[in-house]
Amino acid sequence: MDGHGDHWLHLVGKGSKPGKVALPPHARTALDQYLAQRRLPVTPQRWNPKTSLVASLGEDGDAGSRLGRVMRRFFAQAADVIQADHPVAAEKLRRASPHWMRHSHASHALASGAKLTSVRDNLRHASIATTSMYYRQKVFMHSLGYRSLIAKDSGHRNST
Repeated sequence: MDGHGDHWLHLVGKGSKPGKVALPPHARTALDQYLAQRRLPVTPQRWNPKTSLVASLGEDGDAGSRLGRVMRRFFAQAADVIQADHPVAAEKLRRASPHWMRHSHASHALASGAKLTSVRDNLRHASIATTSMYYRQKVFMHSLGYRSLIAKDSGHRNST
């Protein structure tokens, strides 16, 4: 916890680069439940920094690739469940990956009003330019929404 009362998860990420990500209350609750299920200490002061959060998935020594396979299998199973009623969404789920989750997080965070710099820091991007592509996507999608409304409105006027 920092001086503002915010929780942060310190981690070692891609390329063995240390970083930290925000840990909102609902994520902290989920982390506590996960740690308890693994019979690990829930109190941060008792955490062993060498204990990997996904260690139990790493049968082949590469927890990251194992986690990716688990996530892809989950997405495929979810796609199978919704296939009959939502074939387009099912196809998107079949193409989903752990990196897709990063894209989704960034897009949803910006759409919910998060600051671009906060999203950059949470994704641990070295450059704001990398993160700004999510902002440009948000602006583009917003523009498409207005174009759609204008087209509907114009079509309505022409038919009367």
